[in-house]
Amino acid sequence: MVNIIKVDSEELSNKIDEHHKIGGALRVSVFEIKENYLGQVPDEYTAHLVTARQTLEKENYEWNFHCNKIAGKSQHDSLPFAMTNYNKLDTSGQKITLQHFLGPHYDLQNNKPTIRGQLGNETFNSYFYYDQIESLENKVDINKIIQDFCNLYPDEAGYFIYALMEPPHDLSLGKEIRKRGEYVLGFLDYFFDDLNEITIYSWDTNCSIIFDPGNEWWGSYFWTVYNPTKKWHIGIIASTTD
Repeated sequence: MVNIIKVDSEELSNKIDEHHKIGGALRVSVFEIKENYLGQVPDEYTAHLVTARQTLEKENYEWNFHCNKIAGKSQHDSLPFAMTNYNKLDTSGQKITLQHFLGPHYDLQNNKPTIRGQLGNETFNSYFYYDQIESLENKVDINKIIQDFCNLYPDEAGYFIYALMEPPHDLSLGKEIRKRGEYVLGFLDYFFDDLNEITIYSWDTNCSIIFDPGNEWWGSYFWTVYNPTKKWHIGIIASTTD
């Protein structure tokens, strides 16, 4: 038996609500795992698995609740019901490195995110360090960076910064890449504290129908992160479409 408790604080709720209000696609759940009545704590994999299970059950519930709200009587039987396939989930946890997790849109060596251009057609499909002027002479070679990343990590277990900052509909953060980069750094600092101390697992995204929308094209992501500074076990799900 694992003693897992949802972290419930106004500050945390406000941080998550802020992400949703600006159009973010991440669904974040935060838990603490404490000793059970026998004085036992789970090993690392089990702690991440229980976090994954709790996170997914919450999102399954939200999916089904939404479907029940919009369903007419005649439609109800045809609506998909979300439930967890534990056979797929339970053994799928893959421990990944920080670089793998963050993805190609974060320069770990310089601790800087790269941000898609915002000022018009000339720079829109280019990427820039958030603290530089958005001009063509400052663009980073994102295609090479992504190719190098894919050669190193051929699966799709990473891409957190992409999922955070590039949902199908643009985030309402204005047109300044600096402001967007500062949002990234603030998010990382609040939820993860010391990036070099966190442990990350990636999970199968075929274990529930809630991941089907993202599988159309944008992507489906499922991570658990342990932040030892706050003793937070964090579940992160992202799967959406336009």
